[in-house]
Amino acid sequence: MVVVLACCAAVGCDGAATDSAASPADVVSTGPDGGSTTPATAAPSTVTPSTGTPSTGTPSTGGTTVTTDDASIATVPDDGVPGIDSDDPFCRAWSEFAGSFQALALASAIATDPTAPARLEVIASGAVVAAAEALAEAFPTAVVAERDVFVDELIGPFARRAQRAARELTAAGVSDADVGALGDEWLGVLAETDVGEPDLVVVVGDRFDAVVDEAAAAFAAGVPPIPADPSLVTDAATPRTLGYIADTCPDQAILAGNDVIDD
Repeated sequence: MVVVLACCAAVGCDGAATDSAASPADVVSTGPDGGSTTPATAAPSTVTPSTGTPSTGTPSTGGTTVTTDDASIATVPDDGVPGIDSDDPFCRAWSEFAGSFQALALASAIATDPTAPARLEVIASGAVVAAAEALAEAFPTAVVAERDVFVDELIGPFARRAQRAARELTAAGVSDADVGALGDEWLGVLAETDVGEPDLVVVVGDRFDAVVDEAAAAFAAGVPPIPADPSLVTDAATPRTLGYIADTCPDQAILAGNDVIDD
């Protein structure tokens, strides 16, 4: 099965070759020893925005109990990303990463302000990169055989986009610490806001407004929108890891599009 980034499912990827991500030399790959790293190759996973089309083919909606064919598995909250405050480091990082993708993919597809998606991506970049690193570090031993595929082939390209966005912030004069602080502001919004809202607003204050705008303009000029980025399509599969997330993490794999809405 080909796994497609959420917005590709919702609005279609154009499949054209792009210069959307950092070169492989800019990204450190990881092995099964669990070292801290940013993922290395192409394509995030089955993560699907709540107004898009999940891998099951049925859109998800806020505040609704989602079910498999046999039993209820979770409730999609009206506000906030489930699991973003989890005590489990893997589950928390998964919610930060996949929840960020959900929100950013939806904004990229249908935000009212066409400049907003790139601005949100650069603000979120520090949080996305850190979440990818945390997923690699905290990967569960029970499914460690799928670690390389999950880290390198499923979440890798979206992490790489975030690295590129973070570099644009740095080029605009933002320190590494402040890239992290902006990412924290992004996570604060995710913790309280419906990720099905395409017009998210993150207030960064006068100190950062101009540099964020500068970084966002550079990012948008060099990277295609999420729905148009073909690197975000992969046939990689990690069924045991997604099963682990469904069984163990608070979101119960809702953020991976593992849901069917019960009418």
